[in-house]
Amino acid sequence: MEKLEMYKRLSKEDKLNLTIYCIYDSIYINARNYEKELSDEYAKRICELSHYLYLKDEYYNFSSSKIADYITIGYLEHNIPIEKLEEADRTDMYMGIDTDDYDWLLENEMER
Repeated sequence: MEKLEMYKRLSKEDKLNLTIYCIYDSIYINARNYEKELSDEYAKRICELSHYLYLKDEYYNFSSSKIADYITIGYLEHNIPIEKLEEADRTDMYMGIDTDDYDWLLENEMER
């Protein structure tokens, strides 16, 4: 079946959740690429933070996937605790995403 036809057959609820599905897709692609396991709890937390930043982005216009990639890689590869990512200033997060810089988050890093 052609992809357009498949899209047209999606339920209204699924169409409303396409951004969330894309975020989860990015999260699990990164986990697979880094050969790391990710619990459902942490996947949900990364998704919620990514979606929040996506909705609040009024200047950069990042894709939901770019935001999710940054957060997931920060958590999985740079060992930045999810709490630190959740508590980070939104403007600083956008600047970090824009420059692909994690150094500002790694300063005074807490152990997880």
